[in-house]
Amino acid sequence: MKQLAVTEKKALLFLLKLLLLLCLLKCIFFAYNYSLTGGWSLNNYQNITAIIGWSLLYDAVTLAAVNLPYFILLLAFNKRNVNRFAQSAMAAAFATINAFVVALNCIDIFYFRFHLQRSDADLLYVLRNPFLEGNLVVFLLIVVSLVSIILLGRVLYKGLITITNKSVQGRTFILTNAVLAVTIILFLATGTKKILPTYPLTAVDAIQLPLTQNSFHTFIYSLYRKNDVVIPAKQYMTEAARKALFSIDKKIDGVASPKNIVLFIMESVPADFFDSSSAYKVQMPFLDSLVRSSTYFSNAFSYSYNSNKGITAMLAGIPTLTDIPLYHSNFTSINKTGIGEALQKNNYSSSFFIGDHYDDFGFAKCSKWLGIQQYHSMEAIPGYKQMEQHSMGLHDEYVLGFMQEKLKTMPQPFFAAQYNISTHYPNDLPKNFKVNGANTTPPMKTMQYYNDCLQTFFKEAALQPWFDNSVFIFCSDHWAQPHTKVIKLDAVESFRIPLFIYEPGNPTGKIEDAPVSQLDILNTVLHYGGITDSIVSYGENLTNSPLNPQRTVYTKINGFLYQAINMEYVLGFDALQGKALYCYNYKKDAGKNVNLLLASSHPEVDQLIQQMKAFLQAGVRHYRHKD
Repeated sequence: MKQLAVTEKKALLFLLKLLLLLCLLKCIFFAYNYSLTGGWSLNNYQNITAIIGWSLLYDAVTLAAVNLPYFILLLAFNKRNVNRFAQSAMAAAFATINAFVVALNCIDIFYFRFHLQRSDADLLYVLRNPFLEGNLVVFLLIVVSLVSIILLGRVLYKGLITITNKSVQGRTFILTNAVLAVTIILFLATGTKKILPTYPLTAVDAIQLPLTQNSFHTFIYSLYRKNDVVIPAKQYMTEAARKALFSIDKKIDGVASPKNIVLFIMESVPADFFDSSSAYKVQMPFLDSLVRSSTYFSNAFSYSYNSNKGITAMLAGIPTLTDIPLYHSNFTSINKTGIGEALQKNNYSSSFFIGDHYDDFGFAKCSKWLGIQQYHSMEAIPGYKQMEQHSMGLHDEYVLGFMQEKLKTMPQPFFAAQYNISTHYPNDLPKNFKVNGANTTPPMKTMQYYNDCLQTFFKEAALQPWFDNSVFIFCSDHWAQPHTKVIKLDAVESFRIPLFIYEPGNPTGKIEDAPVSQLDILNTVLHYGGITDSIVSYGENLTNSPLNPQRTVYTKINGFLYQAINMEYVLGFDALQGKALYCYNYKKDAGKNVNLLLASSHPEVDQLIQQMKAFLQAGVRHYRHKD
């Protein structure tokens, strides 16, 4: 009996140490991202208790689910003549799984500030770049991480092989099996909805949710659902009522004389860089002069925080409702208006230019999916191996120079999109570039570099015969931190991006204050392309006059949390449970301290909730091929 107790104790201590390790990682996650989230909105003792309780529960259940099969197998090994290879293989397999559980939770400590949620299936589509294009620092971090995981796996293996040997010697681990089984049974018996990684929202605020989650749980759940529309098909209202509030059926009123269209997709550029009232206004004389001759949209918002969702929003006019990129999912047959296909009907040629390796982030697939005829990546540029590179690929000057030469030979009218990369983290700069001004952050410095690259491009482009009959559209793919150390998220400001239209033959020099979105780019491009067809789009034409100052635009924070933003309010909505979580008058309540959902009824808030429901209902219906 005493030997049995010692054996069970060894197994239970092994699991307890794993649980304590996950708790330690959660504490580091909390501290490391504290300033980013504005202190996690911790308001009272009950709030903190709920977070700790849910965090322990999900970590414990995750470990139970991972390790129960191992201890069940040990029952089969009991007093059996099992060869050493089988014992070692089983111990190694479960050591690897447990190491992966720990590794994901460790990765999210640092990855959270880029992804702003726990790991999901999208991680599989962004891992390639750090391995292939990373600089020395990134490479060293990867090496250190891999070595740490291997060492952890070795420690776990030693613990598991010891337990395995005890089983072969006749120890049964009945108590350990019972503890793990009861943990899982009680978890499921009190409501299977708790399998949803977002279930703790019943007790915590949306911004606090990552503190309660286990990264392995969110990743596996997302992987299981990766080809599904993540949000459920809820019928909030009749289709007639939905279409009255939000419709994806649009009619384009194209110009009589189609223009050459050049779209500059600016990587990770926040609106702060263009805002003279911001501490992060960048010294960029050329772009500032261009803006003064353009129509600048001062209330432009990105759809999400991710490049692979931003490109779909801009070039397809469709919001991504899946965890993985839409063009990687099972929904590629969705009813859509491909920007290249639509323009080709009006005799357009089309090209996409980027300094990454071919099909990094799946952008080549996306371009092909949307009917863009030519895709030019790093490998297409002569002598690229001798050119100075950013961690992500070639610096912008080389890509823009190559693009300049290609545009000279492209049949007119043409559509060309250039996706720059030099402003992407880690904000590498060419060795010989000189920064202007003091107190500039790394992202600001790379924006200065991009400004100079564009100045060189436009100086030569202005001499070309195609220039005067052209329109240039600038839009960021998503907001990013303007400072790499002073970091804070905001429900509204963290989606603000620069968006402006420059037309050499018609310099406007005006500022448009109505809310607009990345989703408006498709409609606007097709307008300048002279298209007069009906299209599928979630956006509007930015040249419409006047734009609706009362318009609502939509953003996606993560797999479940969507926002509706207008000129005064921001609404947060849980699409899984179909309920509003918060609403703030951000104009009057800049700190977003007063949740209007907790106050008396506000007709404006009720209207915003209905608009959000209409948007989500339209999206799910569209994805399920009903529209």
